[in-house]
Amino acid sequence: MSRLADLAIDIAYYIHQVQIQTSATIKESENKLKEKGKLLDEDRINILLRGAVTTAKALEEETYREVKQRENRSYDYCSNEMNLLALATILAAWSGWVFKSKSEDQNRHTESREQAAAVNKYIESFIRNSIKAGQRIGECGGTPEGRGEFIDME
Repeated sequence: MSRLADLAIDIAYYIHQVQIQTSATIKESENKLKEKGKLLDEDRINILLRGAVTTAKALEEETYREVKQRENRSYDYCSNEMNLLALATILAAWSGWVFKSKSEDQNRHTESREQAAAVNKYIESFIRNSIKAGQRIGECGGTPEGRGEFIDME
């Protein structure tokens, strides 16, 4: 991984790892489809998450090191919180890339590009608003139980 700045994480590396896993997932999905005659959502989720979680563990460790170097402390490595943060980061970055790329890929059918462009318009605000909603829930040590916190896509 090349670094352009001190204390920076190269997210392109992790997006690429998820892309590799996605390609493997497509092959495994095809095999499951042949084997079972259908592919259940549960199968697809298990296949996709297995690769994403493996990739997230590497980002989790890198994030831990970067925060520790910057702050002289960090949340525990190998914790559910840090693992989910890494997973969310990878999936958010991957989503930003894939919909932008597909919406601008002239080799794709027009309808496919337009569908990707429609989703792409909302990715950044959707993710940013999700983070803000989570932070509002966590204010004063709050928990999500028994409350509603809605996110806007714009």
